[in-house]
Amino acid sequence: MMEDRGDNPQQPDGIEMDATHPAREMSLHMLRMLETRLEAAGIVLQAETQRIVTRVQLQMLAAAAVFISLWGGIVLLAIALPPHLRVPVLSAVVGAFVLGAVVAYLLARRMRPGTGVGSVPWFVDSLKLDLDVLARSLAQPKAPVAPIQPPEPERSQVSDAA
Repeated sequence: MMEDRGDNPQQPDGIEMDATHPAREMSLHMLRMLETRLEAAGIVLQAETQRIVTRVQLQMLAAAAVFISLWGGIVLLAIALPPHLRVPVLSAVVGAFVLGAVVAYLLARRMRPGTGVGSVPWFVDSLKLDLDVLARSLAQPKAPVAPIQPPEPERSQVSDAA
């Protein structure tokens, strides 16, 4: 037996869908949450991109410093400085490049992926939780629960006698 249910033939019996229905409010809230998560994804992606670029730059700096220190070692053998200055001057130059390479390498090694707020793992975990809440809110509703009636106030014997 089909009854006329208005504009929405998929509407379940006994449920009125108006602008303030709790399911509509929950769906709108979940969509706003998802929109916020997508904006957060953009911020996280930008932060991760910047971190990766910085790490690559520091590693390239370390590689360049190692290359220059090796080049300096070769020059150390070939440069024509006065014999008493040759070794100390070029040794200081090579030492400076090696020190620069070690510092850049250590800085790059410290830059590990974080798990704090704003990191990719944090974002993915939060998104999973949001999608789980959305899935639960969109699941088939159970039978409607009757509203809880407040208990009747106890009447005193004096009011019964009147």
